[in-house]
Amino acid sequence: MYYFLLVVFVFIAFLLIVVVLLQRSRGDVGTAFGGMGQGVFGPGGVDTILTKITYWLGFLFMFIAILLALTHPSKRGSLLKDEGARAPQKTQQSIPERQGAPSGTPPESKGR
Repeated sequence: MYYFLLVVFVFIAFLLIVVVLLQRSRGDVGTAFGGMGQGVFGPGGVDTILTKITYWLGFLFMFIAILLALTHPSKRGSLLKDEGARAPQKTQQSIPERQGAPSGTPPESKGR
């Protein structure tokens, strides 16, 4: 089920990209830089079939993304609980136990 949804998800993503690229732009370059174009304050216009397809593909894209997140075949549970249960890894080198004093150094006196 998960892999079927994944294939459908990728297919919908591809279709969404194609449909968005096929649409006509709503304004000119002047509207992007603060100019007043006809698309900003003009009549709303009619939704074309490409616009409606974009709405539906966007809805399906988000819905299937949520389904994929909920049906992922990995281990269930909290990531935060798993992080706390792991044993910490030692990154420092352990200090070797005290060995005999190197030659040429005075021995420690125990009676200080």
